Amino acid sequence: MDIEIKIGRDVEGGSVLRVQEEYKRVSRFHATLKWHDRQLTIVDNDSANGTFVNGRRVASAKVGENDRVFLGGTNPGNYQLDLHKMVEQCTQYELKSKTDFTEEFKDLKRAYIRYQEEVAELKANVAKKSQTPKLIITIIPSVVTILLAVFLPFRPETMALRMVVGSLGPVLSTIIGFTTLGKNSNDITEELTDLQIKYQQKYKCPKCGKEYNIAAMHWKKLEAGGECPYKCGAKFVK
Repeated sequence: MDIEIKIGRDVEGGSVLRVQEEYKRVSRFHATLKWHDRQLTIVDNDSANGTFVNGRRVASAKVGENDRVFLGGTNPGNYQLDLHKMVEQCTQYELKSKTDFTEEFKDLKRAYIRYQEEVAELKANVAKKSQTPKLIITIIPSVVTILLAVFLPFRPETMALRMVVGSLGPVLSTIIGFTTLGKNSNDITEELTDLQIKYQQKYKCPKCGKEYNIAAMHWKKLEAGGECPYKCGAKFVK
């Protein structure tokens, strides 16, 4: 988006920077600051006392936030442009005027998809960790039962021992399940919260900056609506 800001002691209109009357060396219509593709260019309007960039008089020059631009002379008492403020104002004006956020919305979608992938991965890892000790406890009695069958003669007096050992697996598995349920639940809740905080700051309108609830609002719902639900004017689909 192209923006032009007229600078001088007697400029009028919408996009202007009116210099205080005390700066007598600044002309009534001294210069024009142009913004194009996020680049500033200062253009001197044939002013009487000139426009200076880093101490050199120019008719036109591209400038950045670290450059020093004076109007009317290079002495400390002359008027100096605040380029940092100019860049900030142009960026904000461009953002307010822009409506097509198709490309930015793609980044928003990627953030949501990655969030869901990490949530699924986290749940799978927690489920795997909770099943491992129960699986081990279940297998051990079975192994012991097989060893008893191999090394102990099959007699009525050993039958009770075999039955006790065989039933230990399910019993211990159930006990472990109850004791680890609360711990696993707390762990996953905390990690899910951390994930939500991590991605929530990326899941927001690229124009107005308001956040969409990443845990409740699917990106497909936003895409179907085609625009920011906060009615800031951002269009997500051309």
